[in-house]
Amino acid sequence: MSRAVTTVRAAVWREVRTSVVVVTVLIAGVIEIGVQSYAASGGALGMLALQPLVQNPAVAALYGRVGNLDNAGIFVIWKMGAFLMLVVAVWAGLNATRLTRAHEDDGSWDVMVIGRRNRDAVLRTTTLVLLASGVIVGVASWLVMLIGAQGSSGSAYFGAGVVAASWSGASIGLLAAQIAAPRRAASQASLALIVVAFFVRVVADASTSTLWLRDATFFGWIEKIGAFQRGDPLALLPALGGPLLVCAALWWLQDRRDAGGALWTHADSAPAKSFLLGSSWTFAWRERSSVWRWWTLGLAAFGAILGYLTHALVSLAHTDPGYVALLNRWGLGQMVTGVGFVAIAAVLMSVAFTFLVVSWIATAASDEVKGRLDMALATGPRRVTWLASVVATALLAVLVAATATTLAMWWGVRVSGTAMSLGTVAEAVGGSLGLIPFTVGGSLWLVARLPRLAFAVGSIVILVEYIVQALGPTLKWPALVMQSDPFHYLRAVPVQPFNLSELMWVSLVGVGIGALGTWRYVRRDVVG
Repeated sequence: MSRAVTTVRAAVWREVRTSVVVVTVLIAGVIEIGVQSYAASGGALGMLALQPLVQNPAVAALYGRVGNLDNAGIFVIWKMGAFLMLVVAVWAGLNATRLTRAHEDDGSWDVMVIGRRNRDAVLRTTTLVLLASGVIVGVASWLVMLIGAQGSSGSAYFGAGVVAASWSGASIGLLAAQIAAPRRAASQASLALIVVAFFVRVVADASTSTLWLRDATFFGWIEKIGAFQRGDPLALLPALGGPLLVCAALWWLQDRRDAGGALWTHADSAPAKSFLLGSSWTFAWRERSSVWRWWTLGLAAFGAILGYLTHALVSLAHTDPGYVALLNRWGLGQMVTGVGFVAIAAVLMSVAFTFLVVSWIATAASDEVKGRLDMALATGPRRVTWLASVVATALLAVLVAATATTLAMWWGVRVSGTAMSLGTVAEAVGGSLGLIPFTVGGSLWLVARLPRLAFAVGSIVILVEYIVQALGPTLKWPALVMQSDPFHYLRAVPVQPFNLSELMWVSLVGVGIGALGTWRYVRRDVVG
């Protein structure tokens, strides 16, 4: 029997504690793997050959600007820091909309604000819990660096950067919850703002003439803290103070709207639109229309940026023999050509495509948990038909996103001044879709077995699998561990042949897992 909850703080903590533990362990594990990878690569001496790569503007755009790689802490910041901060910010932003806008939508917020607790008090408590969650993740990051024998001041600056990323994401999510309704709109708005901020940082670091743009995004503020380099305590003021100012403004915004309302929301009534409501197949696409639009737009933008960076990386390869030798030692010698870089960039984008599949199929579990499927399944299609329509539209969404990404990446390559055919880029992007069948199967199993945690568990599994494949060879992990990772079987198409035989086996495993999940889904009770 669970313990009774008697305070707002306890109720909010109970909602976020699992995600706080999971994200803390995940971030700490990634940092530890990065520290171990630095040592396994020969430390500062082994990083000398990477120095030209560090100074390359294309690499700086992707990973951020650093001066050197003379300690493990700065290696972690350069190699994975930007994406760690992005993950933390997205997590905090989604938590914020879940704790506020979602509860206003379902009416549970009304129960919390009656009696002695007014709306301001509940919002203040929720905000403090979100800020404390960010501190927990930041302290864990700081401790992992200290245990890894990194400098105390650099570790503290790094931990402060993680806190800043969490606070920034949470403040954006809280702001979106005040402005937009329902929760889906608020979550999409917060994600869009976070991703745009990340892209602004990418553009800012791509050239010395655009460095001023770092001041326009919280990712730039975090980068300017300079952990494990020349730490700048003044950079902490906007990084940590900016989110606090946004949080302070939330009460002003909340006092100017009704409970459950938003400054921007859909009208209470509107003409009925029957478009795409003729069957479960078309409705599955209509229900997730905003999902494929945002994913397609984001992937196309990222593809265009990667394509535009092609010329800079290829130019570096032609002018630095040491860099070419290092790539050959790592098995990445294909990157010395434009086609090779596009091929390897497409493998990186395979992570995004698998995330798209997980997020798309997991909405079937979300609809079920929220009670939206009770009437539909009672009067409409069979459950297996409903699930099949979700899978079919997920595959269509991947096809649309992949097509847009191909065109955008090809455009970026051509703008950069590199000659490459559209067919070559299409081969590279097509090769990155080899894990889609396996991901579909795994997502179906999660929807059937863990409907409340389907998206969270699926996302974590993808991150862990990619980290294993990216860093496992450097750390000399056992072959059995590497072979159990689906990303191990992707190849850099077209410079390498598509791994058809082994990907077929991986796909068959996914189909088997999906079949078991479907069998379970059609036989269990509807989760409420």
